[in-house]
Amino acid sequence: MRFRQLCILIIWATLALLFPNRAAAQLEPTPGSVAADYFRQGEAAMLNRQFRPAIRHFERALAQQPGLTVAEKMIGHCYDQLQDYPKAAERFMRVLQRDSLFSRALYYQLAEIYYKMGRGEVALHYFKAFERLQQRPPADFGLRGIEEQAQEFVFIDRLPGNIRACELSIDSVKFINITEIYNLGPNINTRSDDYFPCLTNNQDRLYFTRKDKDGDEDLYTSQRRPDGSWHSAEKVRGFNTDKPEGMVTLVRDGRRIFFTSCLRDGVGGPCDIWEALSSGADIRDIRSLGAPVNDMSWESQAAISCDGSTIFFASNRSGGVGGSDIWSSSLQPNGLWSTPANLGINVNTPADEEAPFISNDGQTLYFASTGHLGLGEQDIFMSWWDDRLDRWSVPINLGPPVNGPHRELGFFLSADGKTGYFASNRPGGMGGMDIYHFALSEKLYGDPITFVEGFVKDSVLLTPIPGAKVDINGRLPMRADESGRFFLCAGADETLGFSVAHDTYHPYRHAFLIPNWDNRHFYTLELLLRPTLSFLVEMEQPAAPPPPAPPQPDNIMVHSVFFEFDSDDLLAREAGGLEKLVDSLRGADVAHLEVIGYADDIGADAYNLYLSEQRAKVVAIFLLERNIKINQVHIEGRGPVREEGPKAKNRRVDVRVTFRKD
Repeated sequence: MRFRQLCILIIWATLALLFPNRAAAQLEPTPGSVAADYFRQGEAAMLNRQFRPAIRHFERALAQQPGLTVAEKMIGHCYDQLQDYPKAAERFMRVLQRDSLFSRALYYQLAEIYYKMGRGEVALHYFKAFERLQQRPPADFGLRGIEEQAQEFVFIDRLPGNIRACELSIDSVKFINITEIYNLGPNINTRSDDYFPCLTNNQDRLYFTRKDKDGDEDLYTSQRRPDGSWHSAEKVRGFNTDKPEGMVTLVRDGRRIFFTSCLRDGVGGPCDIWEALSSGADIRDIRSLGAPVNDMSWESQAAISCDGSTIFFASNRSGGVGGSDIWSSSLQPNGLWSTPANLGINVNTPADEEAPFISNDGQTLYFASTGHLGLGEQDIFMSWWDDRLDRWSVPINLGPPVNGPHRELGFFLSADGKTGYFASNRPGGMGGMDIYHFALSEKLYGDPITFVEGFVKDSVLLTPIPGAKVDINGRLPMRADESGRFFLCAGADETLGFSVAHDTYHPYRHAFLIPNWDNRHFYTLELLLRPTLSFLVEMEQPAAPPPPAPPQPDNIMVHSVFFEFDSDDLLAREAGGLEKLVDSLRGADVAHLEVIGYADDIGADAYNLYLSEQRAKVVAIFLLERNIKINQVHIEGRGPVREEGPKAKNRRVDVRVTFRKD
């Protein structure tokens, strides 16, 4: 609205409050009249949600009884329900022009209409007019003022937040600069509901939920073509069941997912949050997240923080503000989730909040709401974490063109922070809910975050060191997985100090400057640990066979040391056997000594290779500590052995001693 028009409107409204005009107002239709019959038919149609027929009946009542203000008001409500906000505002304005004290609640309702039309300044004026009118007794508004008191109590409760929302929306237009939105097209969207988009870090694969006509929800996926378009979406194989599977969230580490599972075995309430491991198209180890995140209530639509330490989700569990609320839970050092906490009244309302998404820096929360002041049925909002107040800020509506008179939900932000995705049932789509995308204003990116993938390795063998504890300055310690990998989200241009302590390696300390990264691929670090013993490691190389020579078994001795499954701890009985070996070697003329480690074939080859090396090192240290005079320690981590017979025979280290000839 232009500035001059806005000024005229505000001046008129102020004069109307000071000098109310009630002369032409008629509160009710004349009993027994034709107008009364039409009015009753209009009310009946409204109760059946037949709003267009209701409008026709009310218009006929007005034609029979001009000045019937209550009919104008009812027509305004019908247009509001039809999401035709300009016509709704026009009818409400006619009511207040005829009688500025006809209804105090109407000022609040008119403010909401103007907010939905994107006119924050006008909406703010009418909210404040409603606030000022609270100083007058209900009787000033006739019988209607007394009848509307219960409704006004609800409005008064929402009023401070709505006034703040208007003020923020007026400011937000200065930096929210979303100009265009784009439908993802028929390869993704269908006549069914397609929603809850989620992309891999490199943005080449899209996952989303589709609801069929029978109400079943399944997970679909599509690969991006080189030209940026999408292949036809297909169901994710080996994941979906005949029960609903909803909103999937990929953890930024690329290894885990969280999703909503409903009605299947193991679900405590109507729907629970489940987790799984993901490797490309392979989804495995599917299991419930369990208590306390899940209880007997509805839990759904999880979002996970960048480092995987905090989960946000929607639930209608007891103890909330009302409807479905957004809750959060933190991962504790013992690997269990904390008791969920409600995000509080700034975020949650007596209506429904759902579909949260947390930015990479953990400072901005996006979510859908039917309770905050919106532009339509359900809108997407954003809230910032306030460190000073230790709470989430009053949310801002993302505004048009993302939000409109219809339903919007399921916000997702790409890993590089530049593209937003959401679903809407607005006209012009393929049908039902469709998935859209848009370029996000730079000022909404948040602080730049770099996805760091680190590996802890043996500096000589360049093999992984599973389970290594990695200390990082200012953060909780991390454990490397079976491949020696760890993941963290670091601030761009942040300097991080890493330290690792391990029994068989020298202490490791090193600082890295983390650069700004596009996050389509991980920024990779290698933490190379030096073994505490200077082993001469000879990697097996293909070589020509040695020249034929008669075997000399009397010059070679092999002593085997056996280990428990998945262990490199030296057993007492095996240590005793090694002591006897040491005694037999004292004074002997040893030409060559080899220590060769093995593992069975249970588990990943990379881990078994590491385990065989660790076993060999344990035995070598045992021998060197007892001052065995040898020329060479030869460690061959030969990894898993796939031989016939008991697997326990493969969990061993061979000490191969070659004696000099007499």
